[in-house]
Amino acid sequence: MFERLTCLCGAFILSIGVSGMCFADNTSVASEHLDQASVLELPNDETMIRLGSGSQARLTLSENTALAIQRSEGRLLLELKQLGEQDAILINQEAATASDRSIEVRLVDANFDGLRDLLVETGIGYGGVNVFFKLLLGTATGFETSWAQSDLSNPEIDPALKQIRTSMRSGPSWHLEVYEVADTRPYLHMTTTAAGDGVEYVRFLKQDGSLDREMITDALADDPNDWKPISLKLPKEALFPLRSEPDSASATKAALPESSTVLLRRLSVDKHFILVEHAKSGMDGWIKTEWLPMPEGLQF
Repeated sequence: MFERLTCLCGAFILSIGVSGMCFADNTSVASEHLDQASVLELPNDETMIRLGSGSQARLTLSENTALAIQRSEGRLLLELKQLGEQDAILINQEAATASDRSIEVRLVDANFDGLRDLLVETGIGYGGVNVFFKLLLGTATGFETSWAQSDLSNPEIDPALKQIRTSMRSGPSWHLEVYEVADTRPYLHMTTTAAGDGVEYVRFLKQDGSLDREMITDALADDPNDWKPISLKLPKEALFPLRSEPDSASATKAALPESSTVLLRRLSVDKHFILVEHAKSGMDGWIKTEWLPMPEGLQF
């Protein structure tokens, strides 16, 4: 049966089979006095539960287990049940949650292993635009508590590309993140940051968190793995020194000849320099952004 179910900040991570744990008392609201929560079954085998204050939902997790969720103001009561002629309650415990608004709980296969995982709303920000979730991975016996990914903003599950995508508004800009899966574990694969009007600075990361590659791009295809850096041809009748650092006083690594094609990789903090890669030789270095003939509609 379920070895453990857990309760996370503002939502739930409850352990079972652990001695000395604090079970909920008998002061919970009787189920007959609770409204039914809003439950939406989506075509991709995702279940979305919207729990208002004083609501409840019951979800079948397997042939012999069900999860009952009750909400009363700032309290969330969970009951994991073994189904039979008389349901046996395996665990019940309460956890604090937001008291002034409804919250969302999602059951969906987020790591594409055939088992549904749990996304629990933990917070909201930026005028309600960014809604944050914590992800708990499902196993054959429950939800894994030794691994959890938190602060997923507006997560979307893409089963075709096997990716988890998140988006977050910060000021006038949207920031995107893509998680890919290795050995059933999602890891951060890509991040974007606005680099100007119509251009994004993109970092691709390896499974261990180290940098794989980076680019400045203006073409965001459906699959980030297909994104390409902006390619520009430098003006004629001039040599362009490649600096070792984004500073005119830094050492010159080489000088690119006129009409060289360069790939844009990274922008300096002050936006006065840009790291470019010479398309033919692969040599990289910093040049002044003012030298770049930017396409119409794009600017740093």
